[in-house]
Amino acid sequence: MDFILLVIVIIILFISIIKMTVLEKLKTKSTTEEIKQNVTFIFWGIPIIFALVFIPYQVWALTGKLNDWGGVYILGGTALLTIIITFTLYYTRKIKLNF
Repeated sequence: MDFILLVIVIIILFISIIKMTVLEKLKTKSTTEEIKQNVTFIFWGIPIIFALVFIPYQVWALTGKLNDWGGVYILGGTALLTIIITFTLYYTRKIKLNF
């Protein structure tokens, strides 16, 4: 069950990042359109923040919920790796859409 939740959250993270980069590319002409775009950014940003916290926890749970330094290394390493992958995916999608 933990593995299925981890896969689902990773998929949600990737979809949210892709949607945010597509929305960022759209040009707004009025203030109301810009407000709608900002609300949509918030809507797609909430799953990203949730995933950045939930993915390291799920990996920690899958590895046995260690309570010593091993657990700290697992949580820290997974959090760092998740953040790096998130920024890499975001900027590669952003660069791809700019061309």
